[in-house]
Amino acid sequence: MNEQKPIQSRSELRALQKKKSGSKWLFRIGIPLFLLLITLTAGFFVKHFFEQQALKDRIASEKQALIASTQKLQAQSGFETTEEIHEKRNITEIIYQPKEDKGFPIPNFNEKSKKMIEQIADKQKAKHPTVLIAGLGTESFTEQLGAYHIKVDTYQWQVDKNNFDKVATEKGAPMYMNQKTGKPVTSKELIAEEANLLGIHQVIQQQILDEAKEPKKIIDAVLNLPIINWESKITYTPDELKITLPKNDTGVSKITLPYDKIRPFIQNDLVNPAAFKEEAPALDPNKKYIALTFDDGPSAATTPQVLKVLAEKDVKATFFLLGQNAREYPEIVNQIQKDEHEIASHSYSHPQLTALTAEQVVREVRDTDKAIFNATGILPRTFRPPYGAVNPDVAKQIGKPVIQWNIDSLDWQTKNTKSVIQMVNQTSHPGGIVLMHDIQEATADALATVIDNLKAQDYEFLTIEEMFQFSERPLYQYFSLNDSRKV
Repeated sequence: MNEQKPIQSRSELRALQKKKSGSKWLFRIGIPLFLLLITLTAGFFVKHFFEQQALKDRIASEKQALIASTQKLQAQSGFETTEEIHEKRNITEIIYQPKEDKGFPIPNFNEKSKKMIEQIADKQKAKHPTVLIAGLGTESFTEQLGAYHIKVDTYQWQVDKNNFDKVATEKGAPMYMNQKTGKPVTSKELIAEEANLLGIHQVIQQQILDEAKEPKKIIDAVLNLPIINWESKITYTPDELKITLPKNDTGVSKITLPYDKIRPFIQNDLVNPAAFKEEAPALDPNKKYIALTFDDGPSAATTPQVLKVLAEKDVKATFFLLGQNAREYPEIVNQIQKDEHEIASHSYSHPQLTALTAEQVVREVRDTDKAIFNATGILPRTFRPPYGAVNPDVAKQIGKPVIQWNIDSLDWQTKNTKSVIQMVNQTSHPGGIVLMHDIQEATADALATVIDNLKAQDYEFLTIEEMFQFSERPLYQYFSLNDSRKV
């Protein structure tokens, strides 16, 4: 028997109609909304596409502008280069390499620059476009001294600025060039001649002693230190000089010399001016200068009197000491130093050096150096040969600047106070070096009047080092301020 569905109630009919009506509304409204959403989404992606395309165009344009600017800078280096570009992900690598390696300041430039740029690229984790540019970097220190190096600049895209900014620069090892010759600077070019090697040797000896904890224990080893030569390992930079010393017993194998200490012995135009902490001393050309020098001391009988007069007159002088006397009277040597006079060497026993063997000359010099060092802690920088007797071989064995004279008091001959006063007064002239002897009683008695007479003529008194502005060099001899010659 067929069952009939029960007749729906009025409320059920209304609910059913309402449901059908809602479905129709959803269909009428939902489909347009869906289509609108699709349209908006598509529009967003289209807009994003064009914005990205515009950004890519902007990045490409800025990259080209950056490349053009770099090309101009490379052209200013004076070397013709070619451009090599590699694209890796969001990193652009650009290398400006020389068209010809001949005459280019950095050997194997291509190989080195590629290695540098690859090392930097491997470290890059930038999310934004990056440009690495390798080329020749230059720096000028003086008219004569310049430096060349491989330079890699890193540029990254700055979203907020909408352009590339340089964020880092890395430099390879510099090649220092003589800009006048176009060739790399060498230590031999810097030092130039044997006289300067000897001068640098003196500085090395003193620096080793200054830095030693117990310098007196190594004084013999320092005095016997082999002299550096052109085969020695000398590493040049514009800021300092590094030297590997010959085998020795000082305990020091390498030494670094500030250029301030060796200024007289180098070509200053090949040094970074910033390495010189002070200006080179200079004398006033309008003033009259004279140097008082005393030989053969110290003497217990007369040197203290000479020192007393110098102190009273506020005059500084130079004492050329005999090693045997310095060894006997170290307290007087020490007093000379305390009074701020210059201490120099006059050999150990006052022989005529040109009549000695090379070994004997060296012994005369070193024994005196040791005696003076034991009394003062310093090695004498300059030397006066007994009787003024010197030749090229002896000068080389001495290894110090040779100081002669051109005003002789003849105190050693006359031994007369009035004669000493008269001789100095009559023969003095600007720039002169006066020879006296602090072992002579007549000189000690004459000194106050000698000084008064010179002051009355407007002379100013200098030590030898002050007169020559610390520029005296071994293998040269100095007779006066305006008379120096190679021995």
